[in-house]
Amino acid sequence: MSGIDDLMAESNERWTVAMRRAEGVQDNGLGEAIRTYYTRYFPLGLALSIAVGAVIGALIFPDTADNGPILLALGISLAACTALIGGLIYNAKKVVPAVQPGRIDVLLSLESDERKRIRRQIAGKAPLDTEHLPVVRAAAVQLRKNVATQLLVQPMIPLFFIPQAVNFARRGDSPFGWFMAIGAAVLVIGLGFLARDFRRAGRFLVITGEQARPS
Repeated sequence: MSGIDDLMAESNERWTVAMRRAEGVQDNGLGEAIRTYYTRYFPLGLALSIAVGAVIGALIFPDTADNGPILLALGISLAACTALIGGLIYNAKKVVPAVQPGRIDVLLSLESDERKRIRRQIAGKAPLDTEHLPVVRAAAVQLRKNVATQLLVQPMIPLFFIPQAVNFARRGDSPFGWFMAIGAAVLVIGLGFLARDFRRAGRFLVITGEQARPS
């Protein structure tokens, strides 16, 4: 019995540490911050950057003024740089203040199977562990914060692939254009999975919000 008691004591200690780290972790509007970025700033910045990049390309390289694909590629290249810089600025100005993520990962003290169960709960694939609800909710907040940052920075990666795909497709003498296009599509799909995880964590926080409030 001493072996079982030791295991129980270790488990209780792990969860006690996790509960302590979960204190104060809170989402104060990450969903609204990301929604505003993708419905307002990102599409506006993308359109302006492509237009400005195309104009600059036409001025610097007059011979390409009548070549739409090249000018489009130049515009998208500028848009990729703008997306990276703009995403980092927006993250610092709007996303970081919208969450209290805590100083340490709340799952750090837990074992791998315990972390897996928590992630499955957040995804809605496992029953809710009400006994450790503060830890699970804090993990959802921290997951959401990490995904939010990726959603702001990663769109520039497929944008960098697109000009290369346009260039290779225009030359027509290399299959790399298709590889670049497929790579960009895969990255866009990856962004879709990130958006799904972000929504799942937000939905979990909403559903468990009432249960987390003290009676």
